[in-house]
Amino acid sequence: MGTISRIIENAPVTPEIDATFNKIKTALKAPFTPHFFRVWAASPESLKGIWPVMNHILTRGRVGRRLKEMIFVAISSLKNCHYCEAAHHAFCLNIGVSAAQIKHLIEHHTIEEADGAQDKAAIDFAVRLAKDSHASSEQDFQTLKGHGFDEEEIMEIIAMSGMAVFYNHLANATKINIDEGFSQILAGSAGK
Repeated sequence: MGTISRIIENAPVTPEIDATFNKIKTALKAPFTPHFFRVWAASPESLKGIWPVMNHILTRGRVGRRLKEMIFVAISSLKNCHYCEAAHHAFCLNIGVSAAQIKHLIEHHTIEEADGAQDKAAIDFAVRLAKDSHASSEQDFQTLKGHGFDEEEIMEIIAMSGMAVFYNHLANATKINIDEGFSQILAGSAGK
């Protein structure tokens, strides 16, 4: 039996969906519309809800995209979401996260303290929440504030953690095929 991703490989693209695809490429700074969104085009109403979540949480806000992408990779690896791990691994490479840092994110769901105590604190908190959303505490806020995050930024980290779990769920449930474009980026970095 085929996976949902293979069954819906070429969902119809209306002008409205095509406009959404162009917004996605621009916001993500991607050379193509990721297969994840192409599959969800089979349900235009779902796509209308799914895309804005990523657009607002991943690509906007006060916490930088670099840290948010690292959180996404760590949680995707934790949740065994091969699609999201590959896609956001590629995005990490494109925004300057080192191959060694990404490897550590994938294998240990964190980064080394030497790679940045502030980033490590945020990633560790987000991953802990992905494991158990009840795991947050006032102490976490104090710890993150001690690393220079304010309340707005801490809330963005929490939102990023939840968004990654949500997208992992959607990608795993549909067994999204990894885009050739992402595979090429990852293959190119393996040779370096």
